[in-house]
Amino acid sequence: MEMAWCNNCYRSFKSQEALEQHIQNSPAHIPSFDCFLCNRSFKSQEALEQHIQNSPAHIPSFDCVLCNRSFKSQEALEQHIQNSPAHIPSFDCFLCNRSFKSQEALEQHIQNSPAHFPSFDCDLCKRSFKSLLALEQHIQYSSAHLAPPSTPLNRFFQSFPQFEFDPNLPAAVSYARLQQFYGWKRGSVDSEEAWTKYQDALREEFSLWFGSENDLAAWHSLCRAVNLHPLPKTCSQCKTAIRKLYINIVDLIDWARGGRNVGGIRQFESLTELREYSKKSHKIFHNTLDDSGDGDVVLRHLLRFIHRRVDNQDE
Repeated sequence: MEMAWCNNCYRSFKSQEALEQHIQNSPAHIPSFDCFLCNRSFKSQEALEQHIQNSPAHIPSFDCVLCNRSFKSQEALEQHIQNSPAHIPSFDCFLCNRSFKSQEALEQHIQNSPAHFPSFDCDLCKRSFKSLLALEQHIQYSSAHLAPPSTPLNRFFQSFPQFEFDPNLPAAVSYARLQQFYGWKRGSVDSEEAWTKYQDALREEFSLWFGSENDLAAWHSLCRAVNLHPLPKTCSQCKTAIRKLYINIVDLIDWARGGRNVGGIRQFESLTELREYSKKSHKIFHNTLDDSGDGDVVLRHLLRFIHRRVDNQDE
């Protein structure tokens, strides 16, 4: 006899009719309609749909991702976003951490706030300017940014490539720094050679700024250095005016190198006072001019009373 099998519970029946009766009457074989949201089962599709429709747990939710609140409809969610102060669009100023309600308000803030004016910075001296033109003007005319001119003294100090030369320092200070940098001892070959070249550079520097001929322009430069006003009209008058003045020649050179925009150089009451100052400050200008009448007339006049010495410790 052919048997009929139930694939769900593996029971056998003597006829197909008995199997069908079993499936119809057995609770284990009643069709199940499952709710995948809450894992409940229902006997019919209609019952499942009624459950989904009426269960609060299955009402569609429209979530606000900004504040983690849920709403029953898209319209309610949109109304919430529109009316909630927390969701009003914010236009932020990243320079001062302030927020504005519109792009126009933000732009107006940036335009009018002094804190946000464009700044044009000078990397060399850390100053700021309101325009590129002002910055360029500063760099062009500021003495701090002018390249050192090619003068005899500058060329002398720059001939030592490892030495950090500052052209704004007085010549005597730069030479003392140079001597300390290389550790020269007085009387050593290197020290004597450098000193000779330094003195040559001082004489050439003097001629550069004050002329090397007996002309009125050279004398007028000297008169300006000692604040002599009004300027004499002839060379003879210039000589007479400064005949009794005692001034340090290295000071005179520094005054000229500094742009002549500082007050006049120091004057001394006597040759003794000038000598003491020159030794103490190490502002030594070696007197090697002879009495032949050749050479720099202005310089020879300044050295007229100074005794010639063979060492490098006197003016």
